[in-house]
Amino acid sequence: MKSLFYFFIYGLLIFEVNAQNIITEKYHPSAFPLIENGKIPTILFAQEDHEVVKTTVKHFTQDYQLVSGKIPRVTTSKYPKENVIIIGSLNNSKVISALVEKNLIDTVGLTNQWEKYSIQVISNPWYKKKKALVITGSDRRGTAYGVFEISKQMGVSPWYWWADVAVERKKSLYVDHKGFKSKSPDVKYRGIFINDEDWGLHPWSAKNFEKELGDIGPKTYAKVCELLLRLKANYLWPAMHECTGAFNKYADNKVVADQYGIVMGSSHCEPVLFNNATEWDKNSMGEWNYATNREGICKVLDQRVSENAPYENLYTIGIRGIHDHAMEGGFSVERKIELVEEAIQDQRSILAKHTGKSIEEVPQIFVPYAEVLHLYNNGLKVPDDITLMWVDDNYGYIRRLSDPLEQKRSGGSGVYYHIAYLGNPHEYTWLSTTNPALIYQEMKKAYDYKADRVWMVNVGDIKPTEYNTQFFLDLAWDVNSIKRETVFDHMYQWYQDIFGEELGKQCADLMYDYYQINFTRKPEFMGWGEEFSSSRWRERIEDTDISFTNYREAESRLSEFKALSHRANKLRSLMPKKDQEAFFELVYYPVRGAHFMNHKLLLAHKNRWYASLQYSGTNELIAEVKAYHDSTKWLTDEYGALLDGKWKGIISEIQSPGATFAKLPPTTKIDIAQKAGLGVMVEENEPSIGINTLLCLPTFTSHYKEAYYIDVFNKGRVPLIWSAEVSEDWIQLSKTSGTTALEQRILVTVDWTKLKFNSTGNIRITSGEEEEIIYVKAFDTKINQDSLQGVFVEQNGVISIPLEKYHQKVNKEEVSWVVNQGLGVTGASLTIDNNHAKTAGHWARNDKYAHVEYEFYTFNSGRFDISTYVLPTYPINGFQLHRFAVSVDDESPKTIYVGAEIDSDRWRNNVRRNSSIHTSSHYITKPGKHTLKIYYLDPGVVLDKAVMDFGGLKKSYLGPGETRLEDLKIK
Repeated sequence: MKSLFYFFIYGLLIFEVNAQNIITEKYHPSAFPLIENGKIPTILFAQEDHEVVKTTVKHFTQDYQLVSGKIPRVTTSKYPKENVIIIGSLNNSKVISALVEKNLIDTVGLTNQWEKYSIQVISNPWYKKKKALVITGSDRRGTAYGVFEISKQMGVSPWYWWADVAVERKKSLYVDHKGFKSKSPDVKYRGIFINDEDWGLHPWSAKNFEKELGDIGPKTYAKVCELLLRLKANYLWPAMHECTGAFNKYADNKVVADQYGIVMGSSHCEPVLFNNATEWDKNSMGEWNYATNREGICKVLDQRVSENAPYENLYTIGIRGIHDHAMEGGFSVERKIELVEEAIQDQRSILAKHTGKSIEEVPQIFVPYAEVLHLYNNGLKVPDDITLMWVDDNYGYIRRLSDPLEQKRSGGSGVYYHIAYLGNPHEYTWLSTTNPALIYQEMKKAYDYKADRVWMVNVGDIKPTEYNTQFFLDLAWDVNSIKRETVFDHMYQWYQDIFGEELGKQCADLMYDYYQINFTRKPEFMGWGEEFSSSRWRERIEDTDISFTNYREAESRLSEFKALSHRANKLRSLMPKKDQEAFFELVYYPVRGAHFMNHKLLLAHKNRWYASLQYSGTNELIAEVKAYHDSTKWLTDEYGALLDGKWKGIISEIQSPGATFAKLPPTTKIDIAQKAGLGVMVEENEPSIGINTLLCLPTFTSHYKEAYYIDVFNKGRVPLIWSAEVSEDWIQLSKTSGTTALEQRILVTVDWTKLKFNSTGNIRITSGEEEEIIYVKAFDTKINQDSLQGVFVEQNGVISIPLEKYHQKVNKEEVSWVVNQGLGVTGASLTIDNNHAKTAGHWARNDKYAHVEYEFYTFNSGRFDISTYVLPTYPINGFQLHRFAVSVDDESPKTIYVGAEIDSDRWRNNVRRNSSIHTSSHYITKPGKHTLKIYYLDPGVVLDKAVMDFGGLKKSYLGPGETRLEDLKIK
């Protein structure tokens, strides 16, 4: 598995966060004893300090109890004469101020800084024989982050409650006397958006966790805010669907957020904290139409800001329609721009009025989401101090970033990103399958283009997006702690922190492969239809594009998921009791759930296909489909039953009214004849009604020495007795006869020692009076394999090249080619490392400039097509194009423009398969060895795979697998 390769790299490059580890179980005379000989220190903080400091101390004492079994004494007035932990903010703690005045602690680099902290070991200021651990924050959240960093290194995961990560009891723990001083976060505001909560967080909270309120309220938000603080996040967009009471409906919600120091905001469609989905009453307030009801809208916004201004907020500015809809009124683009600009000015006046600050000092964001981006690109003016919050396309690909002029804005820019989504063309809110390497690829690009003011991620119901949430927020805190070449080191470290070195490694291996296979198609997309389209709300289940005959595509996918599931079962049996719940939530449920969903929908497709062939096993597949469907439900029920029902209601595979994929798919039951009937299925021969085709196996080639299959199947109830014979002795069969109620497979190979030249033959399969003839062709290529070692060689009229496996790369100046390990339909991809590299003109399409080369060998000449698979990324900003160029040998390169219009059919397909396929036509004069060249033209293009079609390409979803002789030697 690819995961084995990746862990080898992980062993060479240790994740950088380890440099911050300052807690150990080993005694050192200069270290501070957190736990020693059953004793624990006293905790001291100043009563006048920020409320979040008090809240943090409360949780810290609970963490101490989890780790040591004892509750530390907490004081705000007495100066302890024993070992003491002193906690305080630099700007609001008299205790810390006194230490600073006496030069007992180092505060260099903390004053007037954003969310920094220091951890220092000193002598107890009041009793020199003892020690003090001083945790100082530059501000209120910095203090909390420092305390929770100690908690984490003591062994209390940020996910101890939300993912039931076990806390191990320790007998001794010491803080290194050298201490630690943090940097400020790379991204100023880092947060999550709880969204599409109708089928998860809301029913769980309303009926289980907070049933006394019957809604998502302060009890739930306290847990959310605690999680954010432990993850070093600081910003929240609360749940806002109609099923949920608006955040400000319950006065205690904003009080709770402030107790945890969390900055409150609202989504792209909720201006200045007002949830129009539930708080706007059309009957009493009129239409939500800024052209006709400007006064009415401003009135409610004024009231909201007046209520919330005393708290720390980051205000969303602008106007859209109700909930997540476009502006009402049917206006022209020009009129919409006027209305949005009016709304922005009105809202800024309201903010200035109630905050008592100049408007430039009030944090604000403008989110050009969906149709609003079109307005912005058409000239909508946004005041310079407002942060531009760029958006992805809902599927993880950022639509645009700041151009050189926008990068100079005082408000800077940020990104609103999705790892869960409910909408057109399809939802993916059930399982978390967004590839971490994709998150890195896009968010690092955003950071490189100065999108460092705000990062917001849509996490759905929080569960089951735990790991991706952690990854996103860790990246936001310290972008350079994660590297492109070793993105998955972070995941390995995370699972090992939770499950220990060996079992954690196995969990990470498993999840690495889970992300790879689900990258090609998310489980929610396996019904192949669309949701929320203009003509159809519910998804129509369709046959997949995954082929059951070509390239063993469906067979491979089914077996890979089954293997993942087997590994998950084995790991579960090895997990100690204390880790069972966390393992189920973070590994077992997603792996098994993806397995069941893929098998259910692929086997339903197979059933419908078999029905057209009158295969006798058709009806048996119906039972299998139902078993996988029921298994998904039972798995979800098991999740809800964990820990006496703690999570009952938070996970559901049904995530919308249109989620047909989660229901029992359509199958076909046939009447099976009593008498046995002969049927054959030949590899890479797809039966087509009304088309005259011979049954032919793919051509056997001497350089690949393939084995191809023939499936003999029965069309009746009585077992089928069959036999097979060959016309030539060089044709070898794994079996020549059999009796089957359903089907049997014959593997066909060629004995090349008996073949002296290219030849043809046939296989005759008979059963009684029925017979089928399958034609066989063997092609002795006469090529010198030594001379083609590592070369991509034609096989059955195609050549398939994973583009990260180049033979030669040419870097020039600021353009350096790098491999994205773990990102792409082939398991890796190729891009350039410098997102600021200059766009190249047509003059750059020659061998003097940056390009990669691939050697290939074909037995054909003339015209052929090359289909280049790239990730469906976008031009970085409005100043740039999005291109690469392709050529063969010395021909003039063909420029390829990457992309598709949002909401077009091409775009819908691209985002669901994570691939944009571009076909170009090429010409060679003779067979033999040639060179494919791909040229850099614009930054941001991610190359994945190339398929050359010399006339043999078959219909499939991912195309043929790699066609390469032996090992590749990269130059």
